[in-house]
Amino acid sequence: MVLPAVPQTTETAIEAPPDSPRRHVLLIGIALLVVLAAAGGLVYLQTRSDSSPDPKAAAAQAATALRGQDATSLKVSFFDQTGLDVTGDLTVTAGGTAQGTLTDAGGGKADFRAARADTAVRGDKAWWARRDAARVAALQGVWVRPKGLAFPVETAALQPDSLAGMIDWVRSGGTAATDVRTVAGQPVVGLRRGGWTFLFSSAEPHRLVWFGGAVQDRAPIAPLQPGKPINYRSSQLTPPTPPYVSALVNPPPENAEVADFPDAAVVEENATAKRPAFEVEVNATTCRTTTCTWSVTVTNTGTAAGKASVVASVSPGMTQTQVTSLGTLQPGAIATTATMSFRNPAPTNQDVSADYRAEVFTEQLHGPNLKVMRRLQEDGVVVGRSELLSGLDPSQLPTVLLALDAMRKAPHFDADKAVQAMEDTVTYGGLPEVGELIGSGRLENPEILYPKLQNLIFEYDTGAPGTPVHEKLGSRRQLQIAAAMLRQDPQARVALDGTEVVDGKKYRADVLVHSGRQTVAIQTKSVSSDSVSTNLQSAVKELQQGAPPGSSRAVWLYLEAPAGYPHAAARDYFDATFRKAGSDLCKRVDEVVVVNQSGVQRWTKQQLPGCG
Repeated sequence: MVLPAVPQTTETAIEAPPDSPRRHVLLIGIALLVVLAAAGGLVYLQTRSDSSPDPKAAAAQAATALRGQDATSLKVSFFDQTGLDVTGDLTVTAGGTAQGTLTDAGGGKADFRAARADTAVRGDKAWWARRDAARVAALQGVWVRPKGLAFPVETAALQPDSLAGMIDWVRSGGTAATDVRTVAGQPVVGLRRGGWTFLFSSAEPHRLVWFGGAVQDRAPIAPLQPGKPINYRSSQLTPPTPPYVSALVNPPPENAEVADFPDAAVVEENATAKRPAFEVEVNATTCRTTTCTWSVTVTNTGTAAGKASVVASVSPGMTQTQVTSLGTLQPGAIATTATMSFRNPAPTNQDVSADYRAEVFTEQLHGPNLKVMRRLQEDGVVVGRSELLSGLDPSQLPTVLLALDAMRKAPHFDADKAVQAMEDTVTYGGLPEVGELIGSGRLENPEILYPKLQNLIFEYDTGAPGTPVHEKLGSRRQLQIAAAMLRQDPQARVALDGTEVVDGKKYRADVLVHSGRQTVAIQTKSVSSDSVSTNLQSAVKELQQGAPPGSSRAVWLYLEAPAGYPHAAARDYFDATFRKAGSDLCKRVDEVVVVNQSGVQRWTKQQLPGCG
């Protein structure tokens, strides 16, 4: 809860004369307090503790210190609801250069360099799968000048003088953040203005410890990458909040070295992916005879030779796929299949629309998944018709085929919706999570990806007042947590929205993890407001109702940048929150896991209130 700001007053010292009026005032004051106490209306007049400095004075000292620094060291998290959650561990010099590491939530890292307007990254496979899934092999592991924003916060805004200017801004019109006691485990005082909070160390010398707020016009940090509009159940929604920044400021680095900028970095748009690519043309005309015939012409428009096989079918008439090998086609080569035929399905004197389906399979792009492609096509899913999906890097395309094949078994499956869901997965940067889940073979209910991938934004904070929906909108964190479970335990199997029936009663949890004879029921909550306690209580209640008998019950709270300073809070903040939840918390849950800017923080049953 945000408390009203305490108004700042200006005090002027007036020396009292050496006679008795001061003593009379004191006696009057004591008498007044006695009267009020006797009347049951005791009023406490409390001033700020001497150990808690004036936040504006602390801010002024912190700004002065920053202007004398050669560099800043920060952990900066950027979050938007529609798919980007990235943290930069950065050192930014007064001269405008920056270096560090960028890390995506859910996996993916990149080394980062910036020299004013010029930036370069050296990202791993997952990093590029989220940003340029068509050229992962050509870009991973090398220095690249990205075509888009490597980091959606301008590094010039993070250099010492810029941070000092932000502090001046909050001092000039800010009010005290009286509800904040600690951040990252250390005592702080703070100021707020325009939805932004700046926190300073209580101990001298005062320094900036944390700041954060919404990235929008007229804010200390202007938007560079707006959130994408999203579609949910045929209704277009805008992101529920603007993008947010949460920045934990480290003590000033000593002897910060300026790393050389990789001048030989590859320009992303010029990176050439050496692989075949096939353009397909169906040769068919209106059929008015008993037997219909057609053929397929293929052109290799790629940059490498490829062994091509045409997977062909017609619905109705030739619903079972037919595979025709065209051999190896060099770049620019053209080949046509032999004529294929099928019995005309149209009744006499009637017209029937026929869907001629043809796409090219090659192991270089699709892996050993010919049977998968045939099954998909026979169910109406023709990946080759999607320019986005068919153009993916060979490291990503098998994930798409296997995910679509799993989704095919979902109730009320619709081929067009499935393809759109996979295109959204690429657009919103969700391929790494899906790849881990589907590639492991240990997702127990892979058909659940059909509804989940149609909703691949980060979850709404259902504990926050004014949440615009009455259901759990978004599936991204759930997928990330499930993938993390598989990484941590090579023997584990997971189920999303996992259900078990015991003695005729159905139990459900966000994630069920089975490892050996142990079952863990996980209830996940995204926290993007001051609703940590509300989300905790909600998750505990849901576990009490939904965890299967005999299972271990775990709550996962994912603190996001819009949550404000709790996004950088350490164990002391959450210990206090858990105590408020009740002394019997450990009797209702076996583990609480908090993920925030400080990392993954765990509380076992013995560490929770009531069991220590």
